[in-house]
Amino acid sequence: MDASVVQAHVDARPTPLKGIRVLDLTTVLAGPYCTYQLSLLGAEVIKLEKPGTGDWARQGQGVRGLPEFSAQFVAQNAGKKSIELDLKSENGLRQALELAKTCDVVVENFSPGVADRLGIGYEDVRRVKPDVVYCAMSGYGQEGEMSKRPAYDHVIQAASGITMLTGTPESVPNRIGPPLVDYLAGIYGAFAVLAALRERDRTGAPQFLDVAMLDAAVVAMASTVSLCANAGKVPVANGNTAASGSPMSGIFKTRDGLLSMTANQHGQFVRALRAMELEALMEDPRFREEDARQAHAAELKEALSLRLLDKPAIEWERILSEVHVPAAKVRTVPELLGSEHLAQRGTIARVMDERSQVTMEVPAIGFRWNRAPLGPVSGPPRLGEHTEQVLGG
Repeated sequence: MDASVVQAHVDARPTPLKGIRVLDLTTVLAGPYCTYQLSLLGAEVIKLEKPGTGDWARQGQGVRGLPEFSAQFVAQNAGKKSIELDLKSENGLRQALELAKTCDVVVENFSPGVADRLGIGYEDVRRVKPDVVYCAMSGYGQEGEMSKRPAYDHVIQAASGITMLTGTPESVPNRIGPPLVDYLAGIYGAFAVLAALRERDRTGAPQFLDVAMLDAAVVAMASTVSLCANAGKVPVANGNTAASGSPMSGIFKTRDGLLSMTANQHGQFVRALRAMELEALMEDPRFREEDARQAHAAELKEALSLRLLDKPAIEWERILSEVHVPAAKVRTVPELLGSEHLAQRGTIARVMDERSQVTMEVPAIGFRWNRAPLGPVSGPPRLGEHTEQVLGG
């Protein structure tokens, strides 16, 4: 692409956080994903890393053609600046606090109490930056009996009850495949920072944010938690049945591949049967009413399963979607990444490493703004790449 076209795209993109400077003291996933969202929205994010080793996420499977970058690291660090500072040294801490003085936001994900012991906790930063937005991210939060415990995504999934809800009653516990709680916490962290910046601008007062992975997991299960707390319904693993418990939901074999479908509402049930040429089932007293369908769910699923074997999953996806019944072929990640829909949405952005000219694919922000996707304007930084530029030393 012509350089002038690229620059025009950069100049035209929305940058609601332009002028906001973020000191990123985070590592691995949840914290860096939080600051990555802020970077995508136009903030200048300065990633402070341990000299010599940097963010632990820099280790691992390398990017094709660019082995000095791990695929895990590039997923949430494009568009940032990297500096090397040793917070355990007197000079390193002094420089970090001098830098914090110039920043609107500080984000850290040390274990609770570590930032204070290092001398870069909320009270330390507030002394040099009286209106700072300080976001502390951790597994269980800064307060509470579990707050001091270490955590990873799969541990929080277990603590939150998610692993007991994933799979079938016979197969639990199972963790969700990707580290979704890490990324949920990152999104909640970015959301909290945006709200805190608005409050800071309104009042002039500093803001302290306590973002916990466990909290993020719990509030992301809102309907499940509400059913348990307010209706006394203890949730159990339902396998591939929808949360509604609809007998018209599940994952079914087809002639070629698997199909996930759900027809929760009566209208969807009727349209699905018509589209599948199973209208006779609508007259069957076992399936005519919702309560009867629940009582005879196994028979209904058997009839559906036989019919679905007649066509490939992708064809059923089209047929059912056309009559507004939610259905999708069960895809692998490579199939999804190669889909035309994802390309049209711009969900995955392409960025070039200027030094090697290697192009990488990284996640864009999770929505479109003014009908366009928002990806990073530059690739991920090498360790300490911007130390001299930022610190002027």
